[in-house]
Amino acid sequence: MDSICEKAIMEEDNCYLVEGYADVISTHQAGVENVVSSSGTSLTTAQIRLIARFTKNVTILYDGDEAGIKASLRGTDMLLEEGLNVKILLFPDGNDPDSYVKTYGSSVFKSYIKENQQDFIFYKTRILLRDTNNDPIKRAEVIRDVVESIALIPDEIKVSVFIRECSNLLDIEERILLSELNKIRISKSKKADKDFTKKSTPVMGAGAPPMDGPPADFS
Repeated sequence: MDSICEKAIMEEDNCYLVEGYADVISTHQAGVENVVSSSGTSLTTAQIRLIARFTKNVTILYDGDEAGIKASLRGTDMLLEEGLNVKILLFPDGNDPDSYVKTYGSSVFKSYIKENQQDFIFYKTRILLRDTNNDPIKRAEVIRDVVESIALIPDEIKVSVFIRECSNLLDIEERILLSELNKIRISKSKKADKDFTKKSTPVMGAGAPPMDGPPADFS
């Protein structure tokens, strides 16, 4: 990330995240400089924290085809966990940031993003619900999936807002979502404690210092 890009991100108070370098080059040439690329790989914690130095707002820009829709649901958990506000934007089918900015120019490009970006949690809820076909088992899986994403958010006020709004979208009582949220957090906390204990417990074996005193007699 160069100084021009960093300055643009701070000025716009938003970082546009795209998939490839072609998208970055085209948007920058069109004067939209608050754009960075994941280069088709998962973002690292270090990269996310670098973005967070300049803005807390990230808008992920994807192609509008089925592959783009699926891609938009991956790789966002780390952004949420680092406390960033994540929005999603899909371009009309057949377009990506590169082709759209070349066809319509920077002004229309920026307007399209402003008018069509959606909060990731609400977007994810609607997209996943679309594929359930009223199957109760699939619907239950969607509810759990959405709550798992909400559980990653460190800001409790945001969590409360998302729970309330998703209660309406999912047509399920708020208290049930809160109960599931607490279960997920407790499970995650237990796993973290277990992992910490594993790492901090010395393992006796090759190279381990000898035990004090004579060996125990098990005969």
